[in-house]
Amino acid sequence: MEVNVDRVRPRLRGDVYVMRVPEGAYIRSNLGGSILKGASTYEWIQRIAPMLDGSRTLGELCAAVPEPSRASLAKLVLLLQGKGYVKNVLDDRPHTLSAELAKAYAANIAFIEYFTDSPELRFESYRDSRIVLAGSGPLLQALTNSQLRAGVRAVPLAAFAESRFDRDRVAEHLAAARESDPEQQIDYLEADARQLDRVAVDAAMVLHVADRPMIGRARLLPGVALGAGAAFAQAVVAGDEAWIGPVIARDGDATTWESAWRRLGALAPDLVGADLRDHPEAAPSEFLRGPTVSLVANQLCFAAFRHLTGIDGSAGTDQLVRFDLETLETATHAFRPHPLALPVVPDDPARLAALATAMPVDDEELARRAVDCVDPRTGLFAEITERDYEQLPLFVSEVVVSDPVALAGGPFPVHGWGETVVESRQRAVRHALERYAAVMVDSRKGDRLHGLDVLSGEPVAVDAAAVFPARTAGSGSDWTGAVRAAVVAAANDHVAAAVSTATEPFGRLDLDRVELTGRGARYLKLLEIVDQSFEVHDLSGLLGLPTFAFSTPEGTVAYASDLEVGAALEQGLERTLLGYQSRAAEQPGYALAPVPDLPANLRGESGARPGPVTLEEVVARLTRDGGRVVAVPLDHDPALARLCPFVVRAVVVHG
Repeated sequence: MEVNVDRVRPRLRGDVYVMRVPEGAYIRSNLGGSILKGASTYEWIQRIAPMLDGSRTLGELCAAVPEPSRASLAKLVLLLQGKGYVKNVLDDRPHTLSAELAKAYAANIAFIEYFTDSPELRFESYRDSRIVLAGSGPLLQALTNSQLRAGVRAVPLAAFAESRFDRDRVAEHLAAARESDPEQQIDYLEADARQLDRVAVDAAMVLHVADRPMIGRARLLPGVALGAGAAFAQAVVAGDEAWIGPVIARDGDATTWESAWRRLGALAPDLVGADLRDHPEAAPSEFLRGPTVSLVANQLCFAAFRHLTGIDGSAGTDQLVRFDLETLETATHAFRPHPLALPVVPDDPARLAALATAMPVDDEELARRAVDCVDPRTGLFAEITERDYEQLPLFVSEVVVSDPVALAGGPFPVHGWGETVVESRQRAVRHALERYAAVMVDSRKGDRLHGLDVLSGEPVAVDAAAVFPARTAGSGSDWTGAVRAAVVAAANDHVAAAVSTATEPFGRLDLDRVELTGRGARYLKLLEIVDQSFEVHDLSGLLGLPTFAFSTPEGTVAYASDLEVGAALEQGLERTLLGYQSRAAEQPGYALAPVPDLPANLRGESGARPGPVTLEEVVARLTRDGGRVVAVPLDHDPALARLCPFVVRAVVVHG
């Protein structure tokens, strides 16, 4: 295909380097390197490079050389363009940047050009933007210097009082900058914590820095900036770490930073500032001095530069950058919106109608989705791991769950186990989702929540206090499965109370006379191999569904319930095996929570074989004193509800 040479205005990228090699020329840039063969290729590139400045079209360049060389010139330029070393700037928008400024800030312009078009115009627009710098202390001084070096014409400063701000040092930065850019200046603004809106007047962007956890101010400023039509970003130091970003566009979500900070506090409740208040009394980190101050400021300045020049677009709006002040290491941490940072959404019974027909989410898909919720500092879950746990006879995995609204006493581990590591991980993820949903309550939704009557499907209002924090929860791959699990969990929740009032012994179950599931039979064999003695007593009559107590010489290790006998026995055998593994390996981390011991006087001899029951029969037993069983979705975190909509708490409602 022929190329219209008058539609190509070639410009050699600023990062291109050319070297002579035996084959011809080796050309390299940040895009990579190439060898262009030909005895005269190196000389050709050297000759034409000064002309590839974007001021002339390829047709005009060809017209300036002898006719025999025109085809070779066009071919070489188009080859360089195809490999990315030359850019067609024909459609670049015009600018009014002087040649002196273009030369002074050539590196900045070249960086913009690497990612997008019209680099001079974009830099000019950035240079003329009103970027307000707010904060205090050496960080604000360093940020001012970074902005001057980035090429901003005027720097408005609002210095708050919690840390000393050295105007003389800033004046030195300005004097040095004016040697190459005499137009630069600094404007001092009034910094009043009670009138933050003044900071953002006429701003294109507001940048905030704090050398200590001024979290109250950090929460308010994004809304102030966006309310004034400005973009926003900040760097806040807490302990020996600086947290930079995210960049919030002028039409972005003002709650983004608060979400990030709440997620951070959910996994680090002891962090100064996790209470969302200003802490001017906190001493700055001993490592926040010298080059570390400049490095933090430079990162924030660079983030603003990328945003305002259009390099990043909307990228990184759900990420924080962590800068370790001691080691100088950086890491990016993704986060999800935190419910309490968002405007409250009233509990709406209309949402319940969609649950029964929602698409199923099986264990494999759930585990895949959960990966996006894992981050060691800002995730719903800190990690999914096997640690150094013994992996025989059962595989064991752990998920560290955040404490999103400080109801759980801090982050806590949840475990899953199974016959493969994939299964143990999938189960751990499901248990983690259940436990997270059980402690994630948005009290702003009010005292009444809505659920569905388990039998009729009718919407029912329930006291919020009866739902949260949930002692038991169930989940499933669909609504039906989740309701079934939640009802069984609610029934099993009454085991301890029922045992405490029992007077008649419970029959001991002979497992040789019961049909086990395939998995249950394998577990029984493994218990025989490890020589773990145990006995099973049938408590089904207590709760109205198959329920069994599993006891070893050390005491009762588990109570297991299900609608099906085989499923309940499988659960109990699995937990008994897990209990043995935990004791034998001396790893109490994944040991089952203690359960009340089945007293010796209640451990009877052989009894009748239990049979399966229906969900309706279990509900009837739970409501024998009246009322109805209501399934309430635990969906107060929209991020979790989208990930796994089928987490349920079953409660008995009277009246």
